Amino acid sequence: MQDDDRRRLLTLPVVGWVLYDFANTIFSFVVVTRYFNDWIIEERGQPDIYVGLMVAAVSLALVVALPLIGALADRSGRHKPILIVFTLVCVAATGLLGVVESILLALVVGAIATFAFNTADSQYHPLLSVVTPERNRARVSGIGVAVGYLGTLSVLFLIGGIATDGHAQRAFLPAAALFALFALPLFFLVKEDRTGGERPPVGPFAQLAATLRRARGRPHGRLLLARFFYVDAIATVLAFMTVYARRTGDFDGRELDVLLGVATVAAIAGALGAGWLAHRHGPRRVVLGTLGMTITVLVIGAGTGSSALLWVIGPLVGVALGSLSAVDRVFLLRLVAPERRGEDFALYALVGKLSSGFGPLVLWGGTVLVATELGLSKFDASRIAIFVLAGAALAGYLILRPIADAPAAGGAPAAAAAPAPA
Repeated sequence: MQDDDRRRLLTLPVVGWVLYDFANTIFSFVVVTRYFNDWIIEERGQPDIYVGLMVAAVSLALVVALPLIGALADRSGRHKPILIVFTLVCVAATGLLGVVESILLALVVGAIATFAFNTADSQYHPLLSVVTPERNRARVSGIGVAVGYLGTLSVLFLIGGIATDGHAQRAFLPAAALFALFALPLFFLVKEDRTGGERPPVGPFAQLAATLRRARGRPHGRLLLARFFYVDAIATVLAFMTVYARRTGDFDGRELDVLLGVATVAAIAGALGAGWLAHRHGPRRVVLGTLGMTITVLVIGAGTGSSALLWVIGPLVGVALGSLSAVDRVFLLRLVAPERRGEDFALYALVGKLSSGFGPLVLWGGTVLVATELGLSKFDASRIAIFVLAGAALAGYLILRPIADAPAAGGAPAAAAAPAPA
């Protein structure tokens, strides 16, 4: 990349947008991946299914709220006000997790934080089209995800020294402070022009029905359906990686932090590499290649049950997460109209949340529950759950394959002219 190209790529709005990815990943790592599940399940001795029920409840709330919120953003022509409000709610709830004692209250506050996080996130992705032109989006998206994982590495070592074994709750207050600090640049550096259309307001269920009808049979609808399955696999593996690693009997808290650190470095490489490859070859090929690798890794991991192999599997899952996080939002931007981005990215976030609720509750929690009732150990039951998650990733791969992503004349994707069947 030439110096003038680099300067055009890294403008102040891009820097603000990228730093929000840094902030976002702090919450995702601390609450979703590392400390919340460990605190509730391992330290407080609660069943896996409790976390699954909490995530499922949040998913149901998002089903009602996100399409309506996305349509509201499209009508107003602005994504940022919604993002700011729900970011602040998420910061407050994350901080509150650091002081609550009741398990029930912790689950309720965790649900509020997760709801607010996903609502803000649904209005963050469309801002990529505001901060940079289409030709730069794949690379900027990759940089955003990579910088986000640098945030993960930072909190892994900063918070890891505070939230030692048996003290996971100590992670939440510093995480809330860091989330707020690195979200602020977007609030001030990203400017939006009003682009909304005049559409009459409708009720939440009517809005959801209208959004789903419009997606049915369209390329973006097929992408979102595929995303349900592959996010199901990736998010669930990440959410329960620490639990699975502990069940091998070979990982303590320090080794878990090192494993997650290595996986995070791999995610940075995956995001940067995927952004560059999508810029050169288009997002479809990158997503399909990533899914093929993910399926292979999960099958090998579940089949061997090797704890040593987690040092290979963890980083490869990190590569997959970084790649998919960087590229599938660019893919969706190619497939949706500018005046519908709030609505369609709300559905994008909703699909991700539904799948990440379905996975922990049914594919992981349900599989482990049934398998242990049949007499298997929790470790062997977890291996079966990983096989199930590999099947979900395969379903996403097969659904996604027919979609094309080559831009047609005028910048619209060719696939949009010939919708794939739902």
